[in-house]
Amino acid sequence: MAIEHTAVCQLRGRSFGPPLVKSIYMPMYITSKEKRTREDHMAMGSKQLIRDIKPGDKIDSYFSVAYKKPVTDYKYGAMFETRGADRSGQITLKYWGGEDKKSVQQIHDSFDKGDVVKVVGEASDYRGQLEISISEKNKGVLVKLGEGSYDLDQLIDKLENIDEMKVRVLSLMDQVEEPFMKQLLESFFRDERFMAEFALAPASIQLHSAAFGGLLQHTLNVVDVCMKAAELHPELDRDLVLTGALLHDIGKVRSFTVTTHINQTHEGNLVGHIILGDQELMGHIADIKDFPEDISSKLRHVLLSHHGKKEWGSPVEPMMPEALTVHMADDLDAKLDYMIARRRDAVTEDDWIWDGRLGRLIYLR
Repeated sequence: MAIEHTAVCQLRGRSFGPPLVKSIYMPMYITSKEKRTREDHMAMGSKQLIRDIKPGDKIDSYFSVAYKKPVTDYKYGAMFETRGADRSGQITLKYWGGEDKKSVQQIHDSFDKGDVVKVVGEASDYRGQLEISISEKNKGVLVKLGEGSYDLDQLIDKLENIDEMKVRVLSLMDQVEEPFMKQLLESFFRDERFMAEFALAPASIQLHSAAFGGLLQHTLNVVDVCMKAAELHPELDRDLVLTGALLHDIGKVRSFTVTTHINQTHEGNLVGHIILGDQELMGHIADIKDFPEDISSKLRHVLLSHHGKKEWGSPVEPMMPEALTVHMADDLDAKLDYMIARRRDAVTEDDWIWDGRLGRLIYLR
């Protein structure tokens, strides 16, 4: 299973826990304007990261709204579910109201996707998923915060060595000897606008390298693995492997948007970063006079096959050792980053956790 890169896996299905409820809760009314202003000033200093939250914790923090579901009825009244995000991950927020559905709807309509909300509630583990319940019973609060009342650096992670990584990309590009491949790389990475966007883009919404600079970091990791493979197997076309590794995820520049959280663009969802990358590649190749068709086809194949299997999103599967090298390096970096994060962020006293994405147990000790 290719764990990285699909908005469907990250924003739907398992990401939201089952809608069943076990407890009785009463409605929470909208906070007054005066109280909201006071809470806005308090919010900057009270940030609990999602990765540090444990079942039973009292929550008094703020999160970006990644997703919001409609108000629905349950046995004791009305409720709705939303998704909170910060630089350490995402978590389901459930607002439990009573029979006054209009009041619940007012709270639901008071904020939108991309807004930042203050949350006071209680964390719990429900069917293996950590979530935050907000209700009058636990003196809950769910209210939109104004700009300037939260720290954006707490919501979106940013890697510290972006400038150093940009220099590394240019250095690696200069190692390519084949003149057309080198010219192609220069058309991307010596373009100041593209390089600026590429250097700040994330590699995923939350599964791996989900940060400003994450795509840059992931790309360099893939390159390093590929170059080690090329040392072990000198029969590989090193220039093709290096060029393909540097360009394999260029479609992600158009696939992601970053506001108060990382999200997928419409074309990222509808078309996908692999096809978008192929479009970018062919657009640049068209601007290079007499670019060899053979090289063009091989590079397209590397990009189009880098997820490895059709069921993982690749239109074609690797049919050259160079394409297989890029695919395996890409998959390895994404899975390693994900598994390391799961072990680091696990909230349990057990030695093991079950991971549904990987379909296996992960040993924590």
